[in-house]
Amino acid sequence: MAGLLAWAADVVGAGGQNTEQDDPNSIPLIFTPDQQRYAQQREVMLQEENSAHEKAISDCENKVQEKLQESDLLRRKLKFSLYTNTGLQELDLTEKSLTTKLENVQAAPDAIRSGKIGENLIQSKSNVEAEEDAEASESVLLEKLENKKKELGALEEIARDLEKKWGLIQDNALKQPSRAQREKLLDKQLHSLIEQLAAKQAQAEGLVSEIHLKEMELERLNALSKRLETSTSEVNAARNRFAGSSSEKGFFTSDYIVDPHNKLPYHTGGRIENLQRQMLLRSAFVLYILALHILVFIKISF
Repeated sequence: MAGLLAWAADVVGAGGQNTEQDDPNSIPLIFTPDQQRYAQQREVMLQEENSAHEKAISDCENKVQEKLQESDLLRRKLKFSLYTNTGLQELDLTEKSLTTKLENVQAAPDAIRSGKIGENLIQSKSNVEAEEDAEASESVLLEKLENKKKELGALEEIARDLEKKWGLIQDNALKQPSRAQREKLLDKQLHSLIEQLAAKQAQAEGLVSEIHLKEMELERLNALSKRLETSTSEVNAARNRFAGSSSEKGFFTSDYIVDPHNKLPYHTGGRIENLQRQMLLRSAFVLYILALHILVFIKISF
């Protein structure tokens, strides 16, 4: 019981002790030096755990901020690449103009017949070369655009993963109470446990006093039974002597002969057995209360 009170006091810390000292109705707690040292060590351990949790949460928040900044930069790059797609539109226009020129060349047999074949061939070659260059540049730009799209998809996946992680971190932060909230909860649990312990102690004291009274009554009954035994033995001896003297005189007094080993009446033995049964029940109830205290201590400590 003292260990349970010591553990509860070291969880609450100095704040809970001050509140208990200010409250006149609070139950005073007396600790041994070993229990005080254990309480101080427990308080230091809790402070270190709280600082470690706060540091881990701050590190996660910093990492999430860095990942969000990276995603913003990648989105900006993607927007820039989308602006470069206007160059592709210009290439499409040049391609269309080249195709129209090629159609004009193919639809002009009269010009070939009139002796302008060389010039048209040169012009068609230049047009074909320009078209090939435009197609090559267009394919390069398309490849770049596909690469940018792939990078954008990867960045979007990273951003979604980061958003999920950030949501999990926020959920964990909401689920895990702060240090002040935990201290308040532990303080409430401590006060409820102290009240329960006080009630159980009062019950145990009442049971102990009742057991003591029953023991005293049992001792008194034992003394009475011994007195009855001695008195009955004396009466039996006197009757036997009287019966012997009367038999010598010629009188037959079988009615007055009593067994010297006569036992006590049945009701006295049954009463003693009932008292013993009550004492056993009281002791079993006390053991049950102690077992409940042990279970409560184990549940709170783990």
